[in-house]
Amino acid sequence: MITTLALDLSTKSSGYAIFEDQNLVKYACITASSTNLFKRIDKMVQELTTVLTENKIDKVVIEDVLPEDVRGNNNVFKALIYLQAFVVHLLDNYNLTPIFFTASHWRKLCGINTGRGVRRESLKPRDIAFVQSQFGITVNDDIADAICIGFAAIGGTIKEPQVITTDDGFEFG
Repeated sequence: MITTLALDLSTKSSGYAIFEDQNLVKYACITASSTNLFKRIDKMVQELTTVLTENKIDKVVIEDVLPEDVRGNNNVFKALIYLQAFVVHLLDNYNLTPIFFTASHWRKLCGINTGRGVRRESLKPRDIAFVQSQFGITVNDDIADAICIGFAAIGGTIKEPQVITTDDGFEFG
């Protein structure tokens, strides 16, 4: 059995999902509210340490951060890179080397179109709809992204879903 941890990292709200082989077994969101960036990063690392300690993880997949993902906001980009570096360092303590997927790559593997004309704001509801159609659960966007990242990483097979329509008129299924 291979246990995969999928992470959608953010300094305020990070989603994670754990898959055992092809099965989603755990998911949650880690939140931090301090105004101090490094206190938020510390909280994320502490909570992830607990996740790693309580679960035998074999593989870790993290959404990679690209400058275009934060619409050129250099401060947000730096904050996410700092968090990513702290998490990679933490994983090294567990002899784990993460795999990085860009958002466009994992969405493609989940069948979520990110092409021309698709606005970023419409993607989060599509991610939530995907999780609802594939797993029958309703979660927030951070957890949905983590589940989608994990689904893509394990090579999940898209089920024949019911048709779900998001608020922006996107039909999924």
